[in-house]
Amino acid sequence: MASLLFLTALSLLSHSSIAAPAPVSSGTPNTTTRSCVDLALSLPIKANNSIYDIPRVDNNIDAVDFVWDLDHWSAPNATERIRGPKPVDQTFTISAQLCVPQAPNAEKADILQIATHGFGFDKRYWDAGLQPEKYSYVDAALAAGYSILTYDRLGVGSSDKPDAYEIVQVPVQVEILAAIAGLARRGTLATQAKAKASFTVPTFTKTVLVGHSFGSGLTISMLAHYPHLVDGAVATGLIPNTQVGAAGQRAFGLEYAAASNPSRFHDRGSGYLVQGTVSALQQVFFKKGFFEPRVLEYADSIKETGTAGEFVSFGSALERPAGGYRGPILFALAEYDFGTCLGDCKGTYDVSEIRRGLFPGAADVGVHVQPGSGHTLTLHGNATGHYEAVFAYLREWGL
Repeated sequence: MASLLFLTALSLLSHSSIAAPAPVSSGTPNTTTRSCVDLALSLPIKANNSIYDIPRVDNNIDAVDFVWDLDHWSAPNATERIRGPKPVDQTFTISAQLCVPQAPNAEKADILQIATHGFGFDKRYWDAGLQPEKYSYVDAALAAGYSILTYDRLGVGSSDKPDAYEIVQVPVQVEILAAIAGLARRGTLATQAKAKASFTVPTFTKTVLVGHSFGSGLTISMLAHYPHLVDGAVATGLIPNTQVGAAGQRAFGLEYAAASNPSRFHDRGSGYLVQGTVSALQQVFFKKGFFEPRVLEYADSIKETGTAGEFVSFGSALERPAGGYRGPILFALAEYDFGTCLGDCKGTYDVSEIRRGLFPGAADVGVHVQPGSGHTLTLHGNATGHYEAVFAYLREWGL
């Protein structure tokens, strides 16, 4: 079975200059004056989930058994675990933040980036409250002239937290992303934002999806199912490939969320998992020498949960080629990504094979590997170099 986050090996095809990690200040909130509005999006969702044969997780002993069950060499794959369909027809409330650039940096304000975070974080992955001038992707996107919407995926942060086994799965998450992109395309998102904002909200004419890790898997699946809603895409922390095995669930140090931190995760029920220790967080997300210890502490303070249903259903995100997608896609990756390539992303892979297999109609399939970075690209010392590589690629393609 594909692991939750990574199916990939990377090669060092392109570089940005490595910025030495700088000291960081205390984790104070981002108080920079910005034109942002918080939204509670009520989204009616229909999706085709599955009923999987997997162990329940109601305590930490169960959490260890769950990981053993999914990672053991003789365990059945995800398809073999399916016991039947699980149609979903529900309305979910999704917590989102829309930020819009203001003059003189508003030349791309009508281009909306929709950023989907991965496992382990909420929308703050994109908008660090710790030295935002160095780590906030939202601030960097605004400075580059883009509008940007970040959101807490279902089951995370301030969004709804339904059943972890049969509801919070990949198909539902993809439909939520499609619903948000559809709101933007129809102008409904701008209308809703204008009703709450004290600033001018433009009509969005183009949409760029930006994903990280699990969120990149959702982005790719979105391109396969709803290509007409997307003009460009950036997948960070993931690239489809089979040359190197993924780290597997055992790398994450998972615990039952409600037991791991009852004060923070008291609203998470059976099947919600979280990384239990700072060391587990570091192992997957951070590379020594390229981050400050205070940044790791900050990441631990904002870490979030994932569900058993997401872990077992992740492979479905990459099953369908995005044959109808005509825009460009950039894979923006970290050099030292443990989960993706076991910590050494300087191997080789065939980009033409990726294009042929998943994106036969894409305008371009590009790759950038950011030197001196681990999987949490937004919280390493050279994050701004990573951001500029992303924006340069989008500019090259008129986005």
